[in-house]
Amino acid sequence: MTEQPYWDPGHLEEIVSQRAKILGPTVWAAAAPDPRPVISFAGGLPDIPSLPGELLVKAARWVIDNDQKEALQYNGTFGAWPLRQALAERSSRLEGIPVTPEQVMVVSGSAHGIGIMCETLLDPGDIVLVESPNFPGSMRTIRSFGAEQVAVPMDDVGLRVDLLEQELEKLADQGKRAKFIYCIPTHQNPAGCTLPIDRRERMVELARQYNTLILEDDAYGELWFDAPPPPSLFALSGGDHGVKISSFSKVLATGLRMGWSMGPASLISRMSAVRFDMGSSSFLGRMIGEAIRNGDMDRHIVNLRGIYKRKLERVEDGLRRYCTDYCTYTRPQGGFFLWLLLRPDISAREVQLLANEKGVIVGQGPQFFADGRATNHLRLAFSYVPMEDIEEGVHRLGEAMAEIASRNAPK
Repeated sequence: MTEQPYWDPGHLEEIVSQRAKILGPTVWAAAAPDPRPVISFAGGLPDIPSLPGELLVKAARWVIDNDQKEALQYNGTFGAWPLRQALAERSSRLEGIPVTPEQVMVVSGSAHGIGIMCETLLDPGDIVLVESPNFPGSMRTIRSFGAEQVAVPMDDVGLRVDLLEQELEKLADQGKRAKFIYCIPTHQNPAGCTLPIDRRERMVELARQYNTLILEDDAYGELWFDAPPPPSLFALSGGDHGVKISSFSKVLATGLRMGWSMGPASLISRMSAVRFDMGSSSFLGRMIGEAIRNGDMDRHIVNLRGIYKRKLERVEDGLRRYCTDYCTYTRPQGGFFLWLLLRPDISAREVQLLANEKGVIVGQGPQFFADGRATNHLRLAFSYVPMEDIEEGVHRLGEAMAEIASRNAPK
């Protein structure tokens, strides 16, 4: 007779930490690939043919030839100095304010940076204001530290700053304050919208007025199509009233697992002080620093803007052909996502399930909403789908919409 393993779920529950209990046993982002030949609009992943292998080989060769001793050792918790220098110089140019290396910490992707900020600032019972809908991975991280998330609704252009002010005032009346405001103001995930300048300026004013910080998640900000977005919240605050976290995952490759946090030097120092990992990869950091220094990364980003704009145009053409009777959307100014609002009589959940049966995967559900109050939307991530598959994928999605509309039509 085979004995039952001692460390079954019941025994494990007795010893895991409170944070592990909050998160539960489900593994985040570990789904097995669908074995079927599907067309996936589900994940915010980069275009595969554009992955910059030659760019990275060139940068790696330079590092081995010129910087091998330092590149193959620990580099401290702030990250590789050449990359921090390159990011500070580049950010000073792009943000329009002076940025020093002391304001920059290299992290293993933006999710890592968000986790470090939460670890630095949050205690159980603290309050974080989050725009809703939002990226579920970040909300999961915030929740794992025992914080209470207060959802602030969005409209077609982004966070409703009037409702943000109401929530901040309500907390102040109770003698409380939010530890920070988490938002994705540029090419938002999942909604694709970009917050206009007047709302950005008001957000910074409110953060100062109510003595809170802004955590600006900027994974997609450089992937604009026709015109650059408004200045970042980080820039509008003079680099003084929040942290901007960015990633190389969308502009170079997800497999690098590299990003950076940028904020007030004193806060970046405290964030570095809670780390125990001896910093992110010194070798990769120096590689990326060289790709920035020699201009290859900037040239690559310009190329990506054209690729993703053409993919969006292909999706829009398919929507006009096959879906125009069933949904509407606001055209994104950049990024990876298109947020479809279905007619009230067509259930997003039913469309998602039927589209899945037809071999098309799309995003839907309350996981995008901090309070679980899902709207009737579908998220299409157009970045990853091969160009030649986009029209067929949208065609099948349109068929699913039409069938659900027919099922629900009055008899």
